[in-house]
Formats: sequence, structure tokens, C-alpha cells
Amino acid sequence: MKRAIPWILTCIVAGGAAAGLYSLTRRHREPAPPQGPTETDLFAASPAGSGAVFRLQPSADQPLRTVRFLPALADGGVLAQVLTQTGDQLIGRFKDGQFTGTIRPPVPDGMSPAFFRFARLQDAAALTDGSLLLLYGDGTGSGSPPWLMDVDAATQTARWALKVSGTRIAMEPGGQSCLLWDGHTLARAAWSKKPSLTPIPLPEGVAILDAALAVPGGRILLAHPGGLAVQANGDWTLTPLPDPGDLAFPGAPGALAPSSNAVYWQPRPGQLARIGADGSISPVDLSKLTAPTGHERDLALLRLAGTDVRGRLWFVLATPDFTVTPHPAEADQPSAALQAAAAMAGGPAPAPATAAFDPEPWMDYLKGGLDRAYVWDPAASSLRLVDWKAEWAALGAPAGFTLPLPRNMQPKGGALLLDQDTRAWWLPLDRLAP
Repeated sequence: MKRAIPWILTCIVAGGAAAGLYSLTRRHREPAPPQGPTETDLFAASPAGSGAVFRLQPSADQPLRTVRFLPALADGGVLAQVLTQTGDQLIGRFKDGQFTGTIRPPVPDGMSPAFFRFARLQDAAALTDGSLLLLYGDGTGSGSPPWLMDVDAATQTARWALKVSGTRIAMEPGGQSCLLWDGHTLARAAWSKKPSLTPIPLPEGVAILDAALAVPGGRILLAHPGGLAVQANGDWTLTPLPDPGDLAFPGAPGALAPSSNAVYWQPRPGQLARIGADGSISPVDLSKLTAPTGHERDLALLRLAGTDVRGRLWFVLATPDFTVTPHPAEADQPSAALQAAAAMAGGPAPAPATAAFDPEPWMDYLKGGLDRAYVWDPAASSLRLVDWKAEWAALGAPAGFTLPLPRNMQPKGGALLLDQDTRAWWLPLDRLAP
């Protein structure tokens, strides 16, 4: 027993020393250094003027390669694709001016990791089940076909992926299929059962597409440089372009925009037609609408940008090309001598000469700038003016963001989105036209 006492005392002393040392280290231990920003901090969103600014957060462990903001989606959400030097594909999500989180899409089965590392997010759509439809195009310049994938936003897993064609998505009614199109091809992707892709041959005489739209009843509408093509029950019906107006807009693509139970087709700036649910096409005389005093000439420049969720049509202004004219030249008009000779011979007089188009008044008018947009409710007879130049300062855009360009207007997503490097300014359209 006497031999055991020293050992017992030694253990007690050692135990007390260890406990004291542990307590000391616990009291003075510094918090662990952060391991780098989490993915939820990939972006930040903060109020800015009448909207919000979205800003990429710098990250040392995810060196940036590119950032690209997509136009606002039909549900009002905004996506931003981020590619990093380490090969990460990240997608920042925003809704109602707030950053809602990050998605890291996985490399789907069958897709080359090299393709995915540089893939460019061309288009996207939010599905009713909460997943995202993502259309990735080749970012290496090798000409590889694009891929369409459905990503579960909650679990960040790929439900399915499909090698496809096209660079744009046009959702079809029902949410179980979509049209995929570009300037020269058209196809349908469906996923109600097994994901599949079905090419759709273009109608005879149509080689270039300006816009594609799917409407209830299984109809497909195509705007092209030669007019309008409508597919119903597998058959195509072609409608040619209407006669040109007083101005020429070479290269301006046709546009399609759904509104309530109709679709609006714009073959050229300054022209508009309504396509009814029965397929009938009725011209809309834009010149009959009421424009603000001093801006009546804008009616001939209206370029359809799309429709918002309230069914209103949004227009920006197009610039005419005065080196091209749809009017006959003066040399093609009957001369005074020809008219006199016809009268002496007793024959019918030549058709009266059309007054030569004088571009000078238009050129003077355009010097005032075209920083304007218009909103039109089809039930009304007047246009609502949005004067960018007059209202820009009051909108409170962040420093560095200049007046918007037509490409920045996304009426279907309810917002104007201006991007600059790693930032974007989001402005709800209701702030412009309540």
C-alpha cells in the first residue's frame, strides 16, 4: 500500500497539470481561419437606385475566367454563369433583386469534361417543378454540338442531359418540351418520358430564322426574312412580308411576342400584325396610335422588344438606313416629255410620278437621339413614353452604367438588365411604367 501511494500522487499531479494546460489552450485558442468564401457568397445583391446591383464577390481560391449575365427568365429570375481558372462551372441565381444562392452543375453522363469546363451557357428556362433547363454551347471553338440538361436546383444534380442543336430555347405549352433553334435549324426536345430530340425540317424557301415561338394547339410560328411561317397539324403556311413602309431597315430581324390570347408579329420596324388564336393575321396600323407631341415620327421607328407578364408590348426605336430605299428612284418615274407624248397620241397617261423620298427631315429628326422606349396596351389607343435621356438620372443607376441599348430590354422577364464586367444592374420594368 505504501508503494502505491507515490504512484497515486504522481497520477493526480499529472492529471491536474494536463487539465490546466487544456483549459489554458481552450481559453486562448484563436478561431480557425476561414477556408475561402462559400458558394453562397459567390455574389452579393444590394439596392441601387430604382433597382439592384448584382456584384461578383472576389475569391482567391476560385480565380475568375469569365462572368456572363443572362437575360431575365420568364419567371423573373436572373442567372449569371461563372467560369473559373480551376475549371468550375458555377451559376449565381437572383430573384426580385436578391441573390438566392449558387448552383454547381455536375458534368452529366456522356458529356466530355473538357467540353463542360469551357461550355458557354447560351440560354436557360425555369421549369414548373423547380428545376432549371440549361443549354450549353461549345466554348472552345471546335464546333462541338450543344448540350441541354435539366438540373435539380435543390439537390444540384443532373436529372438528364441530351446532345442537341440550336442556341435558343422556346418553351412549349405543358412544360414537357421545348423548341431549340438558331439561325438555320429547328428541333424539339421532349422529356415527359425518355429525353429525346426530333429535328423539324424548315418549310421550303425558308433558310434563315429570326424568331421561333410555340403556341397552344401545337402550332409553331417562325419569323424569317421573307415573312411568317406557321405550322399546324404538320403543314406549313407561309405569309409573305407586307409592302415596305417609307423607311428601310435592312438586317432588322422579324420578331414574335405572345400577348393574352394573341401573338404579335413584327416583320419590320414600324409594322405590326396580330395573329389570332384561329391563325388569322390582322395588320395593326401603328401610325394610328397616339404618340407624344413632337415624337410622332417615332411611330415609324417602333421596334418590338417583347411583351411583359401583363400583356403589354414594349418597343425600342430602330435607326433607318437612308442608303437603302424601298421607293422607286426618280429615273424610274415617267418624264414630263413621256407624259406629253402619251397625251398627244390619245393613249392613257402614264401613272403619276411618286414624289421622291426626301431623307433630310428624317436625318434632322434623328439628330435628337433615340434614347426612348414605348409601352402599349393593345386595349388602348395611345403609347406610353419612357424617355431614357430625361429619366436616367432619376433612376439612380450605379456609376459606370450608361444609357441602355435595345438588346438589354427583356420584357418577358419584367426587367431591364445592364451588365458591365462582374456587375449587373437590374431594373424592374414596373419602375419605368407602373
